[in-house]
Amino acid sequence: MKRRDFLKQSTFASGMFFVPQFLKAFENSSMKPFSNKKVVIIQLKGGNDGLNTVVPFNNDIYYQQRSNIAIKQNDLFKISDEVGLHKSLQPLQDLYNKGFVSIINNVGYPNPNLSHFRATDIWQTASDSNEYLQNGWVGRYLDYTKGNPYSAIEVDQSLSLMLKGKSQNGLAITDPKMFYDSMSAPFFNNVVTNYNDAHLSEHNLGYLYNTMIDAKSSAKHIYEQSNTKSTFAEYPKNIFGKQLKTISQFINSGLETQVYYAGLSGFDTHANQPGTQERLLKVYAESMEVFINDLQKK
Repeated sequence: MKRRDFLKQSTFASGMFFVPQFLKAFENSSMKPFSNKKVVIIQLKGGNDGLNTVVPFNNDIYYQQRSNIAIKQNDLFKISDEVGLHKSLQPLQDLYNKGFVSIINNVGYPNPNLSHFRATDIWQTASDSNEYLQNGWVGRYLDYTKGNPYSAIEVDQSLSLMLKGKSQNGLAITDPKMFYDSMSAPFFNNVVTNYNDAHLSEHNLGYLYNTMIDAKSSAKHIYEQSNTKSTFAEYPKNIFGKQLKTISQFINSGLETQVYYAGLSGFDTHANQPGTQERLLKVYAESMEVFINDLQKK
């Protein structure tokens, strides 16, 4: 049986999330800002194998149908009599024991789309499976609250669909100084100077210019604010560790951003999954352990 067939027929499809209580703010129809609360969203890009992350080690079907890639019991650490976590997630055990980690199984929707690309769009837009939206659920939050342009930041070179709204987007930033320097270029100064030009009322062009103006107006504040606080924690020396270090610096500096988004790529593991997933989950767990401990020291 192929993995996707097993996922369709089994009730053990799993996902792992940090679920803060303030996410319940999205359930409130008034949808007020989070005040001093922060949401940090991490995407395991490519489609992480949940069954080999949160492992139902007491279920015979799991081992029967996954004879080539099933995780052996001595390669996981047990968190209950039925479920264990992949051994690479060991750095999270202390956080789990402290109650900082919640695991939600069986999250899905009717008639799931098995394309990684389409499934990602559905997840990022919170659409129905037969509905196609051009804005993400965080983007719609930005549209509704009409907050600062930097109310949501993705620490990456490009902005994901999740953070794109109809009238307002989040910002994609990898380095606050580089972002500030690029926004100080003469081209962007001219954009701000001429933003009242008549041709900017055209819908698509006006939207583009407004996006650039929002970015430029935010760059100086983000750079100056983030410089007020440094982190001395030793993050893993990889792209994901650098992303989390940047987010920690933003949060600890008091930046008013309420939603942060980052991703760890490489989980499209159709071949050589055991070794690849083991390595990626280790990167994830080690980086998250440092990140959480770093924030606690504030």
